[in-house]
Amino acid sequence: MQVIAFISGKGGVGKTTLAANTAVALAQRKQRVLLIDLDPQNVQRLHLGMDPDEIAGLIREGISSAGLFDSPFGISFIPFGRVSETELEQFEMELKIHPHWLSDGIESLGGNFFDFVILDTPPGSSVYLHQALQAAHRALVTVLADAASYATIPWIFSLVEEYTAGRPDFIGMNLLINQMPTHGKLGHKVRTALYTDYAHQLVPVAIHRDSNVSQALAFERPVLEYEPGCKASLDIQYLADWLLDSTE
Repeated sequence: MQVIAFISGKGGVGKTTLAANTAVALAQRKQRVLLIDLDPQNVQRLHLGMDPDEIAGLIREGISSAGLFDSPFGISFIPFGRVSETELEQFEMELKIHPHWLSDGIESLGGNFFDFVILDTPPGSSVYLHQALQAAHRALVTVLADAASYATIPWIFSLVEEYTAGRPDFIGMNLLINQMPTHGKLGHKVRTALYTDYAHQLVPVAIHRDSNVSQALAFERPVLEYEPGCKASLDIQYLADWLLDSTE
């Protein structure tokens, strides 16, 4: 079982969408996949066909076989859940006291129950990022081909190194470029800079900007199901194949 954390130094980079669609792409390749939403915004449910009125999730049910939802798109799923501010504060305090809460929960499911566990985290430094990096074998740092994302990379890399220090089972971190414009000089300049500075850590595919992604979300479907032949879907398929190859 490989645990992969999708992380980012800033919001608005499409990390949650990528996490959902990567999970679906792996499931399409006959992998047993669990996606855990660690983001209090509780948005993954919109990508994975969950009843919008459902309030259950990670805080109340924890990580157990009884708390798993079956997505119609072929994966198991634990939403964050809809919670009050008081519940959220209490949960975050528990996570601070027990830094291995997440990894212990995943381990309790059994190593042969899933092939992949995908973790979606809120942007930036948080107790959720700390928990994810205590559990993950690989971190995918999602960035845009813009100056703001580029500027966050050294900081988010330092956080990953800090939180994974001393873990021999941590494979490493990779940069994943999302919403890559087909045209436009700035985006390609930033991509060139990323290759110059981080070539050995870049995932060998950039996910193209594609209007089908937002249209798919409007219909509460992964873009792989909504328009499997579009650019973004093909890029995500490549990403899934790369993850499988690098795992082997």
